[in-house]
Amino acid sequence: MGSGSSTLTPPSSPEPDSPILSHRAISPEKQKSRNFVRACNDVAPIIIKDCREEFQHVTDFKDPIVHGCIAENMPRHPLVKGKYFLVRDASEKSDIKKTYAQYKAPNFHQAGKGLPVYGAGQPTEKGLIYLMDHLIDEGHTEIILLNLREEPVLFVETASDMLPYSIREREDLKKLVNLGRSSWEADEAEARIRKEIIDLATMKEENKFYFYKDLENLQREPHEVNVQYEDHLLVSEEVYSRHILCSHCVRYRRLCFPLEAAPSDVDVDSFIDVYKECPSAFDRTHGSSVAMLFTCHVGYGRTTLGMVMGSLILAHRNGFNSIMSKSQRRSSGEELSCSVIQRVVSQIPDGQNIKHQVDAVVDLCGELYHLHSEISAAKHLLEGTTFDQEVDGENAQEMLYKRCCHFLQRYLFLLCFNSYLTEQFSQRFLKPFSKWKRQHPEIVRLLQNVHHPNSHAPMDLVLTDRQFLVADVYIGLDVMSSQMDVRVPNFRKLNLKGFSVYGMAQPARDGVTKISNYLLSKKQGHSFVVLVNLRNDVAVECDGKAYSVRDTTLLDEPIIHPGLTKEVLEEKEETLTKIIKTNKIMTYNEISEDPVEQEFSSVLTPSELADNQKLQTLDMQYYRVPLQYDTTPTEQDFDDLMTVIRKHGFSEESERNKTAIVYYCRTGKSRTTLALAITGLVMCHLRGFPKGSNIGEQERVSCPNAQYTKGDFMIVQKLVRILPNGQQVKREVDFILDECFETMSPMHFHIREVIFVTYNKIIKAKSETEKQQLRRQSLDALERYIYLILFNMYLRYDKKIKWQRSFSQWMREVAVNAGVFELLDNLAFYDFEKVPTSFKTMNERWSHRSQPIPFAGEFK
Repeated sequence: MGSGSSTLTPPSSPEPDSPILSHRAISPEKQKSRNFVRACNDVAPIIIKDCREEFQHVTDFKDPIVHGCIAENMPRHPLVKGKYFLVRDASEKSDIKKTYAQYKAPNFHQAGKGLPVYGAGQPTEKGLIYLMDHLIDEGHTEIILLNLREEPVLFVETASDMLPYSIREREDLKKLVNLGRSSWEADEAEARIRKEIIDLATMKEENKFYFYKDLENLQREPHEVNVQYEDHLLVSEEVYSRHILCSHCVRYRRLCFPLEAAPSDVDVDSFIDVYKECPSAFDRTHGSSVAMLFTCHVGYGRTTLGMVMGSLILAHRNGFNSIMSKSQRRSSGEELSCSVIQRVVSQIPDGQNIKHQVDAVVDLCGELYHLHSEISAAKHLLEGTTFDQEVDGENAQEMLYKRCCHFLQRYLFLLCFNSYLTEQFSQRFLKPFSKWKRQHPEIVRLLQNVHHPNSHAPMDLVLTDRQFLVADVYIGLDVMSSQMDVRVPNFRKLNLKGFSVYGMAQPARDGVTKISNYLLSKKQGHSFVVLVNLRNDVAVECDGKAYSVRDTTLLDEPIIHPGLTKEVLEEKEETLTKIIKTNKIMTYNEISEDPVEQEFSSVLTPSELADNQKLQTLDMQYYRVPLQYDTTPTEQDFDDLMTVIRKHGFSEESERNKTAIVYYCRTGKSRTTLALAITGLVMCHLRGFPKGSNIGEQERVSCPNAQYTKGDFMIVQKLVRILPNGQQVKREVDFILDECFETMSPMHFHIREVIFVTYNKIIKAKSETEKQQLRRQSLDALERYIYLILFNMYLRYDKKIKWQRSFSQWMREVAVNAGVFELLDNLAFYDFEKVPTSFKTMNERWSHRSQPIPFAGEFK
């Protein structure tokens, strides 16, 4: 406690030279007889000794102090936050470039071709000064200093320097611990850790805490270091930020790059902002006056990623000619052939050239960490591991699969970042990266779902205990009671007069025949049947019964394949039929029962089912539009459905079209109902909306929380207000959804009402995991509803040009100007939540759409 807060009242008859009254010297004789006097008042106790006042350290540390040892037979001591040890940040083995001796920073290096882009591992306090001096000596008049660490780092005072330390857990002393996702959180985490260390150290008279310098030689560990004051233990902000004041040419940012994955949009925006602050940021005449220095833990992955980003910016300023003309592919690098890379390249303008530029810069910065090589090496290790192999108690295959996805995500990010630079550099970054990315939803989806664990799994896994065939039909599926009549569960018609649109669950061969004969009968009056398969999983029909492929760890759901085209899915199904025809297969007819071994005589794919029916029914056509279960369709999915609808004569001129469209998915519920709603909207715009869709024609709803079952959430009303005639646009969507529900009420599924129903389940959820799952599902349902409103707005907006522009184009060219993507990136139940969940952003909501099943097959 500071001296200013301590006051003492003198005794009534003090001794002339009482130490309580003054600091006057005491004679040696009196000093021997009176070594110290303890005095207390209401503020704090004070010890006065040898004529000096020593103020005791008063701490507000209230957490229980946990002691632990780093290894058996090692000293026990207090742990940071009850579980962390403080360990020297980097070992000598990590200094491949051998620069620590000179610069007090491991792996200090420069990008190729003389680009003024530098990288290093974590420097000491003096090391950072040496690095900055070096850049100034090189003639750089503007320096951008970027600390890429998300994990807390503390600098401990030694005789001649301040050395970096980081916190580690005993279970994995090599793994860095992250306590913050933003630069502010990271800085605050360091400040809190420092305060705790000082509090723990000053509880004892020695004022020392325990630090580990060498984990490979624990005989001399731990070291006790005096950390009585903040000056003895600096945080990153103090070490880095002081250079801003010491030199007017330095600009500093902390960007919390993840250890393996791509950086966040916030950090990319911050990087662009600090670059824009440089006077010569867009002035080519300054040549190489701007230098960038990136530092992270050891100077490998994150440093190299930052160097590539910095080099791409400078290449856009100075031109790519000097880089591209002589660039050679490194021998260690390999041409990446992952399918998702080609999909990204096809999505961005001039994609091949963008990729070529990125590859050239990756080569220039790949001296210590070459991204191509890292991905290839991780793929090789992944494909060589087995399902049950473990490393340090963790499943090796799962660990390597995540690493491959993270590395691939980094590369895809660089492609998108370069595309952004190509568009925005000449405009001096009028649009931040986060906004640019939001306005390209197809890119967001690809970046957040770079790979599905079973995308390239061999179909013969059904011959092992990894995967099984499970019957699609189960007890309780046919809530519409249509199985007896038409041999298909959940068959029903959209409740709109004159509209021939139907939905059902997965049919078998007798079901396809029965449905076709029923619709083409004189009573129904249809002359043509269009069968549309909405499934994005592998399904086959064996001896008159429909089956799908399931993983042994998730028998409740078929293995889905997000992003795979219908051609790839059908190719997988054809391969599976060949395997089933020549082998005995373990199958589940009910997952509540044990599997049985079966041998099938007839096996057909959904496409072959339709082809066989065409031999009997010439007036029939089959399509496949794979949709993801229980999530919002992509803009392209809307376009594909629109193409099917318009292809078969549904137009303003053909009011009495005799074609029947039949949609089906596995259960005939979520995806089928969504397709019915989309088709209903299109057909109403072609033929006019019936009574009930206009203002004042709706039935009054009298039920608890009617506002929310009607979809009147704050975020929906916000959208409605920014759309022209938005209330009517929503009213038309609600009308169609209500009509869809009229003929399927036994299924208890209403696309709009399920939003609030799902959110309400959070109250009764038993675990935090279940709550998070329900939060995400409710927001997915809300997003799906919003997309239907947007699609209806598109139908109204482009009707005058007969929808010559696709919905995807309309979203990019029209909806973007209304701020639709900003709304989608802030999607939440503001009616109930003061603090929205992380799922409010498109990045979080669309990430990890794949199932929690083990990796199998190849990573490509």
